[in-house]
Amino acid sequence: MNVNDLKGEGAAGTETPGEFLVNLGQALLERDDVDADLAEVISTHLLTAKPTDDAVPKAKAAILKLARDRATQPGSEGDNG
Repeated sequence: MNVNDLKGEGAAGTETPGEFLVNLGQALLERDDVDADLAEVISTHLLTAKPTDDAVPKAKAAILKLARDRATQPGSEGDNG
């Protein structure tokens, strides 16, 4: 998969970098074959034209929280006893 697979066809070269990143995040969220929760974390923290200085640590924390939440859900593989 490449960026062109995720991005709709628009007027060539008219998107700003910020618009491109927002559109890329939205395209990820709309796909059926992408983890929506993970795409949301990536879109929120990393796919921005001007990420904050702590964007990577915040994304890492959100991903770890997501993993912990999924690991403790009833019926998860980690509940074998």
